[in-house]
Amino acid sequence: MWNRRRGILVFIAVFLIAVVAWMQREEYRQIQKNGEYIQNLHFVLGNSASEQEIYCFTDKAEQINYLFLPSYARMDEVRIFFAGAETVVFAGTDEEASFVSGEGIGTLRCKEKYDMYFCSKKGEKLEKQEMVIMHSEGLPALFLETDSGSMEQLNADKNFAEKGRIVLFDTDGNIVCADRLDRISGRGNSTWAYPKKSYGIRLKNRTDLFDMGSADRWILLSNADDRAYIRNKITYDMAVAAGMPGSPESRYIDLYVNHRYHGMYQLCEKVEIDPERVPITDLEAENKKLNRDIESCGRFVTDRKKGVVLSAEPRDLTGGYLLERDVVEKFNEEISGFYTETFKDLYTVKEPAYASEAQVDYISGLVNGMERAVFAADGVDPETGMHYSDYIDMRSFAQKYIVEELCKNNGAGATSSFFYKPDDAVSRKLFAGPVWDYDKAYANLDGINESARDLCYLMQRGTDPTPLFWQLYRHPEFRQTVSACYGEFFAGYMQTIQEEKIDGYVSEIDAAKDMDLIRWKEIYGESLDYESEVQRIRDFLLARKPFLDEVWTDQKGTVTVSFVSEDGGIHNCIGVIKGECLERLPGGEPGTVSGGRVFDGWYTEEGMPFDDTTPVMEDILVYERKSDAGYSDRSAVASP
Repeated sequence: MWNRRRGILVFIAVFLIAVVAWMQREEYRQIQKNGEYIQNLHFVLGNSASEQEIYCFTDKAEQINYLFLPSYARMDEVRIFFAGAETVVFAGTDEEASFVSGEGIGTLRCKEKYDMYFCSKKGEKLEKQEMVIMHSEGLPALFLETDSGSMEQLNADKNFAEKGRIVLFDTDGNIVCADRLDRISGRGNSTWAYPKKSYGIRLKNRTDLFDMGSADRWILLSNADDRAYIRNKITYDMAVAAGMPGSPESRYIDLYVNHRYHGMYQLCEKVEIDPERVPITDLEAENKKLNRDIESCGRFVTDRKKGVVLSAEPRDLTGGYLLERDVVEKFNEEISGFYTETFKDLYTVKEPAYASEAQVDYISGLVNGMERAVFAADGVDPETGMHYSDYIDMRSFAQKYIVEELCKNNGAGATSSFFYKPDDAVSRKLFAGPVWDYDKAYANLDGINESARDLCYLMQRGTDPTPLFWQLYRHPEFRQTVSACYGEFFAGYMQTIQEEKIDGYVSEIDAAKDMDLIRWKEIYGESLDYESEVQRIRDFLLARKPFLDEVWTDQKGTVTVSFVSEDGGIHNCIGVIKGECLERLPGGEPGTVSGGRVFDGWYTEEGMPFDDTTPVMEDILVYERKSDAGYSDRSAVASP
């Protein structure tokens, strides 16, 4: 009996071995038939408690395959795996190495271009590829996997979300975090158009990542619009060093998505109400406690406000609120918000996102009162008798203004501009901040964004700007607070940025940025001059600091040019030291045609041309003049 059973077991074992061998041969035949050698090639990193697989990135234009290794990987513990061939041979400039599947590749060198041959048992060369190995240095690595195994839907729809998992390693390969992802989704405004996208992730468990505080929501910034990669980092670190509450801490990381290198990213804290972020009362949580199915609550919308209809309200509606000054396209996508009466600004109520009508009325009433007071010549709200300094925390508003003005952030007065209000037991005032979104700062855009010797009042974008800080700057108390804050911290820190910080950031990301520039060549092109991109920031700050010193330290008088567009609106205000000329003017060059209209230039009320050779001696209004295409009145002198 036993011999019979043993015979059956032996037969089954032999049969299974034969089946497996047959399946492997069939797999090899399919790979050989379809030429899928490179698709099956992958590498396993062994020097960690959690082994990770990495597939190659193929530069289709150059027909070169890249293996991008994280900092913690050690070459002698990286193993190669493949199918459809017996060996893979790497032929370099002066050496040749052959590997079987599962073997370590420690003899290979980084940055050398190899001819890579997939070979049969007889040594026949089945397919030739080219391979370069690149190795990051000094950065943590985050491995993210989506449950679907794909990023296609996430990258196609910013509102789509799915679940997944992450493993985060430090530079030595120690696991910092291994957790499920309750959510991953795309994010970004203009940068969403880039193939390298930013993402928001929510961990299943709150975790302290690199001493940035315990939280479950984190941002993966692509920095796709910043070819120097450091503009956001410079500014976030500056705000943290200045002690501005809620300022996001961040770390550069190498991101791998579904076993493929996805680029160098900036892992950031999210701007949100949280004990470790903006530490004020969480009114959203209070609303959800009293209204369990809050997402299904009815909505209200009027011409000036919108939100949800709650069945129960918290006792204290005075805070906390997190607001974002927004543009109409984004505002229309949000649940709660309001439109102000004086400056005609749109504010999204980010938290509580599901704000009741009473809550929207409370916070919009406070913002409207602040605007009335700021707009008044004497700084007093005519309806309440309150001074604008009774509405705002002057120091936080001054610090925010300095940060935005210092770097001339193009989007500062339009979107990604945050404010918060604690409950009244903490403060009855509005606070400005936290800082966010600086990839278009530090002369990253042309035109007036490059000018170092002027004040822009957060209005250089020209479309949808808020006049809030322009109006605030008219008041001597605000200017004094700005000068004091600048002298206490920012003047010295600007010097530190120039002398230490930029070099430190550039050195930190040196190897990783080389990998990213190759991975995202479709964005950056073939011949990006990285040093020139960094020098653009250096040159801007080198010219910017002396000007701000003159204005805020030496107290030199400034005058403002207000640019009145053809529709009668003031979309740009630019301040210069009295007697100086503007470096650049908004709008195109005279003669520029747009929409069938010719821009003829800017003119004073007296009809005199105004350009970058005109000394500015006093506050002045200048007017945009246009004519129909085919006719130009640039020589005319009549008043607008």
